[in-house]
Amino acid sequence: MKRWLELATIALAVAIPGRVAARCALPAPPTQRVVLQEGASATTLTKGRGNWSGASVLVVARDGNKRSAYVRAADDVRFGENDNEYEAGAYLAVTPHVIADLIGSFSPQHNVLPASSAQGDLDLRAGAGYGYQAGYATRQYTSVGASIVHVGMDRYFRDLRLAGTITFARLSNVSGIALSEGVSMARYLPCDTENFAISTGRDVENVGFGTPPAVYHSLSFSLGDTHRLSSRIGLAIGMGWYGLTGAYDRLEVRVALRERL
Repeated sequence: MKRWLELATIALAVAIPGRVAARCALPAPPTQRVVLQEGASATTLTKGRGNWSGASVLVVARDGNKRSAYVRAADDVRFGENDNEYEAGAYLAVTPHVIADLIGSFSPQHNVLPASSAQGDLDLRAGAGYGYQAGYATRQYTSVGASIVHVGMDRYFRDLRLAGTITFARLSNVSGIALSEGVSMARYLPCDTENFAISTGRDVENVGFGTPPAVYHSLSFSLGDTHRLSSRIGLAIGMGWYGLTGAYDRLEVRVALRERL
C-alpha cells in the first residue's frame, strides 16, 4: 500500500497545480486560535429531484496539533423538507503518536438527515510521514440504523498529504456489507489549503422524504480551496459531483467565510 500511495501522489499532483499563493507573505496564524465560519451550499439534482440548500455556522478552537474542539449548527433543506442539525467534535493527542477524534450530532426534525450520529476515530502517526487510521460511526434514522467502519493510511510529502480509505457500511434492514474506497490529496500552502478527493463503491444514502436509506453504487469527486485573504479573514470555496446509480446525480457548490476571533 505504501507503493500505491507514492504512485498516486504523482497522479493526483497533476489535479491540483502549484499556485502563486505559495509565495504568500502573510504571517502564520497563532497555534492557539478560535475561528468562526459562516457557510452556505447549493445543490442541483438530476431526474427532476429538485434542489437542496444549506447554511451553517461553525466555531473551532485550536491549540496547535495537540487538541481541538468545535461546535456546528446547520439548516438544511432537502426534497422540500427542513432539517436543523447540531454537531460537536473534538480531537486530542492522547500520546505523542496517537490522536483520538470524537464526533456527535443530532437533528430534531430528522426528515432526511439522521436523527442522531456518533463517530470515533484513532490516528496513529508512525513516523517517516506515514499514518494509519481506523474509525467507527453509527447513524440512526427514523426506522433504520447504519453502522460504518473505515480504515485508512496517509503519507505526508512536505506540503502534500495523500490518503487512501476503505469504508464498510451496513444497514440494519439489509443483509450484507457495502464496500467503498477513496483517495484524497491536500496541499498546505502558506495562504491556501487545497484538497481533492475521489471515491467509488457502494454507499448508504437517504434519497427521499418518507423513505428509508438504501445502498447505492456511487462515484464522487470533490475539490476545494481555503484562501487566506488577510491575517484574520479566509474564504473557503468548493464543489463536488456525486453520482448514485438508480437514484440521481447531484452537483454541489459550497462557500464559507472564515474569521479568526
